[in-house]
Amino acid sequence: MQVLNHPTLFRMILAGANEIISREKELNAINVFPVPDGDTGSNLAHLMRMLVRETKWSDTSSEMLESMKRACLRGSRGNSGMIFSQFILSMCSYMTARPELKIAQFIEMCEQSVAMSRRSVHEPQEGTVLSVMDDWVNVLQTAFAPSEGLADMLHRSYAEACISLENTKHQLEVLRKHNVVDAGARGFIHFLQGFIASLDDTFPIAEQIFDEQEPFASTDDIVHNPSHDLSDSLAYRYCTEFMFDIKTSLEEVKGHIATLGNSMVAVGDGIQGKIHIHTNVPARVAEVIQNNGWIVYQKVEDMKRQKDMIYNRQASIALVIDSACDMPETWLDDYQIHRIPLHLQLGRSTYLDKVTLQLDTFYDKLEWMTEQPTTSQPAQETITLLYEQLLTHYDHIISIHLSKPLSGTYDACRQAAERIDSDRIHVVDSRTLSGAYGLIVHETAEAVKAGKPIEEVLDLLASSISRSEILVSVPTLKHMIRGGRVSPLQGKIARWLDMKPIVSVNQEGQSILYGKTFYKQSNLGKMLKMISLIHRRNPIQRYVILHAGAEADSARYVEEMVRMTGQNPLYITGVAPVIGLHAGKGAVSVAMMLSGKNTRRNT
Repeated sequence: MQVLNHPTLFRMILAGANEIISREKELNAINVFPVPDGDTGSNLAHLMRMLVRETKWSDTSSEMLESMKRACLRGSRGNSGMIFSQFILSMCSYMTARPELKIAQFIEMCEQSVAMSRRSVHEPQEGTVLSVMDDWVNVLQTAFAPSEGLADMLHRSYAEACISLENTKHQLEVLRKHNVVDAGARGFIHFLQGFIASLDDTFPIAEQIFDEQEPFASTDDIVHNPSHDLSDSLAYRYCTEFMFDIKTSLEEVKGHIATLGNSMVAVGDGIQGKIHIHTNVPARVAEVIQNNGWIVYQKVEDMKRQKDMIYNRQASIALVIDSACDMPETWLDDYQIHRIPLHLQLGRSTYLDKVTLQLDTFYDKLEWMTEQPTTSQPAQETITLLYEQLLTHYDHIISIHLSKPLSGTYDACRQAAERIDSDRIHVVDSRTLSGAYGLIVHETAEAVKAGKPIEEVLDLLASSISRSEILVSVPTLKHMIRGGRVSPLQGKIARWLDMKPIVSVNQEGQSILYGKTFYKQSNLGKMLKMISLIHRRNPIQRYVILHAGAEADSARYVEEMVRMTGQNPLYITGVAPVIGLHAGKGAVSVAMMLSGKNTRRNT
């Protein structure tokens, strides 16, 4: 074959994609670089499944190219996934203006795609997929003979790539230590196998090629071996990915972000970009990208929590919450709690609550925004991936969520649990929010950490929910009206009278308005009187104070609550943006765990 058309190249790429999908577990098993999290195979398979599923076979080649480019950007995950994405993106860009490729042009396309893949990595290292790509394309360039067919040339370059793959075992210390080749590089070898096999039916598939090599160790043997010391491998905690519409240029974004972490890979086509970076400040990365574009997708993985799950598990029960649970961040580490962030839409950009959008800047932004931010529940894919990961390491999952009437998160998690394993995944409606939700989770986490059996923990959880209480002093109903948390009639009357209500939730977890005053100082007195009455009837065991950018006001509540109960708050913290956007800046709340069942919530 001396000329390739678009359909032939698409078949070659998709054949390579299918070959990687079939090797997902094997690639996971040897993944120890740059982070030994055992997901290189999963990340590459996710990208390739997206390519296979999303590429639209059309009479118009340009439509196929665009659909493949979109699939690359949407499906790329992790270092290797991002590098592969750029490799295929570059191929698509080269093919856009060329309906057919001669062999010399095919080689040029591969050369440019490999160069762009290397350029996408901020600090490329030898002994990785980049090295194997370089060696492969070098053979294509140097061994090209005009009389030779494409299949023969690809065979010879493939043989060189296999030698290069074996060399990776000696180029990086971590690979030499574990006696494995680079997982991303091996993925590229599998991609080439499918790539070539689509042209030559006699070319051996993966099972035949590696039959005579040492068998793969299982994922448990390599990735989940607790004797491996990974203490030095988490200089940066979060593995982040952002997909965005580009306002400036991808190079400019890379320049601003490079100092915020490591393992940065940036890919794009000039219109959209995607960046992967390990960092300790995902909110700062999001801010930089927002200043240079509009975020359309993001993913943040907590590698410390993943490491704890694999190597340092405290209990046989995993605890999952969502970002509407307000509690100290250190407690999530202490109790190894997994958090699913809700999504917030601010203008054209989407954020992950408490992860890529933080309290210190949110409430100031909220005051001058003319359009009310909106929230949405986590994607089914996010929930499903977390549950499936946890079930490989825990006997049970208890997943506690924001009140059902206030969010679709509970239903989304329940549906995922029913699909996966409803006997081991226990999804619970907290019927509350914020600090009361935090107190419920705290009691549950203590029981889990103490090693109590699942039935006892679930009984205690039900008791905690029934004993919880929260009162919120809201300085304005403006945001609750915009967000639909208060009926238009109630809102109209309250705004006309400039009322400052006290908000709570009833037994079903629905928002209700209790007291209404006309002055901020009156609200403090009114709410404290309500709490005093509650305390006399049903003593407060413990309480917490929360605020929406109102630290000074919260201090006054602390003083009065200490006087009333004789105890300090369990903690004081800010309210999650996903909750605070409805209360507005200046809101203060007191959440309580009572001695007995909270009968007041029944009315």
